Amino acid sequence: MKKINLKKKDVVYISIISFLIIAITVLSVCLYWANVRKATWQATDYYNNKVTSFGIQNANLSRGQIIFVGDSITDMYPLDDYYADLDLACYNRGIGGDVTQGVINRLQTSVFDLAPSKIVLMIGTNDVDLGRSTEEIFANYRIILEEIKKNQPTVELYFMSVIPQNKDFEKSAGLDVTKNNQTIQYINQEIQKLCHEYGHTYIDLYPHLIDEDGYLRKDLSDDGLHLNANGYAIWTSLLKPYLEK
Repeated sequence: MKKINLKKKDVVYISIISFLIIAITVLSVCLYWANVRKATWQATDYYNNKVTSFGIQNANLSRGQIIFVGDSITDMYPLDDYYADLDLACYNRGIGGDVTQGVINRLQTSVFDLAPSKIVLMIGTNDVDLGRSTEEIFANYRIILEEIKKNQPTVELYFMSVIPQNKDFEKSAGLDVTKNNQTIQYINQEIQKLCHEYGHTYIDLYPHLIDEDGYLRKDLSDDGLHLNANGYAIWTSLLKPYLEK
């Protein structure tokens, strides 16, 4: 009888140890993937300095104006050259190298603290260049839209399509811009669907910038990725009528 009780205890001990091993393994895997996900985007010094600068500027800026949010394509957009005649002021909240996750992280400082009446958003090209999955990009877009809905429910949001790239950028960055452009077109289709779902305006800049081969026109960019004055003029011509209302 005593021998049987010992076997039962052994079974119990083995079960407990097995459970602990499984629990530790599962926890380790969860922590691993949490760290991997966290590591998918790291803020640069430029990003941090810009966000800090925005926070300082906010104290002297008016609420209810127009805010442009995005990456370097927005960062390099000389808004005063194109929108100075609007009734509302335009504030540039573009940060070179930014991605969808970066926009999520800075929405409070870059956008909500100024309670804008209109937001112009273009983001995603760096996500594509860095090889982010479309699932992750779409999830981040939805988070951005949900945060805007929660914090600025009456704001007018104008979501610009991600723009194409050309072979000049392929040479300098070593990326397959043909593949990138295919991904960007797919992303733009999903952005349009999300804008319809959330009741915001989608502005399709992409087809206005491509050449006969489907690449970013060389006369609109000096490096195959960013827009020059000619490119910004087209962006302005499509967007400005919405901001004048």
